[in-house]
Amino acid sequence: MLQRWMKSLAVVTTTCLLFAACKQKTYSPDEPLPDTYTPSVFIGSQNRYLYAIDPATGTTKWELNMHNNIVATPIVVGNFLYVPSADTFYKLDVKKGTVVRKYYFNDADFKGFYSSPVSDGKTVYIASLNDTVYALDVNADNIRWKHDMVDTVLSSLVIYNGGLIVANTKGVIKSLNIVNGIQQWAGSIPVPVGSLSSSPAVSSPYLYVGSTDGNMHALYLSNGTPAWTFPTGGIVASSPIVYGGNVIFGSADNYVYCVDSTAKTARWKFKTNDRVMSSAAAYGQVVYIGGYDSYLYALNILDGSLKWKYLTKSLIQSSVLATDGSVYMGGFDKMFYKLDTTGNLKWTYNMGGIIQTSPVFYDLSRAYYPSITGSYQY
Repeated sequence: MLQRWMKSLAVVTTTCLLFAACKQKTYSPDEPLPDTYTPSVFIGSQNRYLYAIDPATGTTKWELNMHNNIVATPIVVGNFLYVPSADTFYKLDVKKGTVVRKYYFNDADFKGFYSSPVSDGKTVYIASLNDTVYALDVNADNIRWKHDMVDTVLSSLVIYNGGLIVANTKGVIKSLNIVNGIQQWAGSIPVPVGSLSSSPAVSSPYLYVGSTDGNMHALYLSNGTPAWTFPTGGIVASSPIVYGGNVIFGSADNYVYCVDSTAKTARWKFKTNDRVMSSAAAYGQVVYIGGYDSYLYALNILDGSLKWKYLTKSLIQSSVLATDGSVYMGGFDKMFYKLDTTGNLKWTYNMGGIIQTSPVFYDLSRAYYPSITGSYQY
């Protein structure tokens, strides 16, 4: 009896020791899984929201109420997304959409931004609706310098060879030293009616910008003096792009033009059914551009022949973004579209507001931008 009791005790003891050993076993701590991020397309509208949209599915990744209309195109610098609005300038976490900082400008006549910013990776340059160009240090988060352009700036900025090219609504064009904002040269083009909103494009030796006088103007990059002009039959609010020695742009005379920068004559022109105020995108030997006739056009870059066109429900004013085998565009029908490069619709996204700003594609390593654009206002 005693022997059997001792055996039972041994079994119980062994079981307890094994249980205790299990209890003492060390497990890895329960930690949250790391966040997984995927590419995004950023787009805003006059519904006052900025959206990050999944380019694969067309679904919302995040959205942020900016409390004012968004007309200018955002820019990605490092891990941050800088967004101009009609009343301030935001710095956001590019992956999460959270507000890191709002920049405030103490100028008495500050009116917000319609111009799209540019950056050299260290500084963000932005021009305001009143008359001022600001250089914002992205590391120190302060204003490095500012420059008075005397009048409103609607068109976007361009960095070229250590200079910042800025055009105001009256046609005054300046090159500013990007380090200190000191004027390097100043030129001008005629703006007989309305306001200049075409953004400059550069390709040595010329700077190109359209005007309300119906011309595409070429100025010398070295000093801003006039070089030559190409006449159209209407206001040129479209911002030019330079591709393979050709200057491509739209006009209010309903045409898209491709001008040879050496011969200074048209290689081709394509007639649409209404004004062309949008700026073109060139991708894979195709020119993509939207019109006031509600069509997105895909044109052969060699001869201007129509490859295909896609009908939306309202006019298209903002620039098209063509990248990664896809074409993105927004219009006054409040819809944001993704098509493939053969014109097949992939998805649409209802923005709930008129779209004047252009989209930005971010693949987690770099951002892809449309042609520089200004805000067309008359």
